[in-house]
Amino acid sequence: MKRFLIVFAAVALAAALSGCEHGKVSEGHDIQAYCVIGVIVVLSFLLSRYTNMLRDEITDCDQFDEEVSKVQRRTKTKIQNKKSPFSLAKTQFAAWTVIIASSYIYLSLTKGDCADGAINKTALVLMGIGTGILTAAAIIDKREELDNRPRHQNRPSKGFFSDILSDHNGVSIHRFQNFVWTSIAMIVYIMKVAHVQSGCVMPELSDTLLALTGISGVTFLTMRASENKPTVESAPEDPATGNVVAPAPAPVSAPVEAVSITVPGGNAAEAISTTVPVSNNP
Repeated sequence: MKRFLIVFAAVALAAALSGCEHGKVSEGHDIQAYCVIGVIVVLSFLLSRYTNMLRDEITDCDQFDEEVSKVQRRTKTKIQNKKSPFSLAKTQFAAWTVIIASSYIYLSLTKGDCADGAINKTALVLMGIGTGILTAAAIIDKREELDNRPRHQNRPSKGFFSDILSDHNGVSIHRFQNFVWTSIAMIVYIMKVAHVQSGCVMPELSDTLLALTGISGVTFLTMRASENKPTVESAPEDPATGNVVAPAPAPVSAPVEAVSITVPGGNAAEAISTTVPVSNNP
């Protein structure tokens, strides 16, 4: 598979830089731009499909194998492709990378030289949001791994959308919210790129949409940090009365008293100090 990806990338890049050059006689650099964008999109899809680029890291192989066994017993089928689940943070970061890079190539080759334009605030903010979420999620994962916590990520993949939208309780509202606002920002960004008539001007999103995208990312990270918190065991109940049974108090050690014992015939320097338990009972 690695050899196939390398060969495909080399062939596609050669086609984009040389083979597509013939189309720019009548259509400017449009075909060349589409070829390069196609290489980026197809390569990212293949890497996402056949590698762990967008998948969560398995931190407990024993828990993963146990989850695989549970799925096999429940479905009565053998899982052939034991892959870890997809990561929402990694998917979001990869999507923004592909969209912004493709937009820059399209505008630069078909509308003008983007190097002459000013630094685009929206592109920097969007890449910053994606980078921040990915970095914070990696820190949370590492902390959970060091704490030896059971993680819902240590399970086989249930499908792309189920993986990125679900925690241990199923589809979660904070993941869904982050997915919705990120998708809206991506759609608006692509539409603005498509409506650029002339000049390499990277599109600007409204401050409101950027704020909503950032807030949804912060909400996701806040809730993501508590997804794998260890559960607190409740106190047992008495089956006869139904009342909660208080745990038995820890045994209290008997008080001790220091006693000095002087060896007969010796001096004060030869005194032996020891401790003996003193009972309160008469």
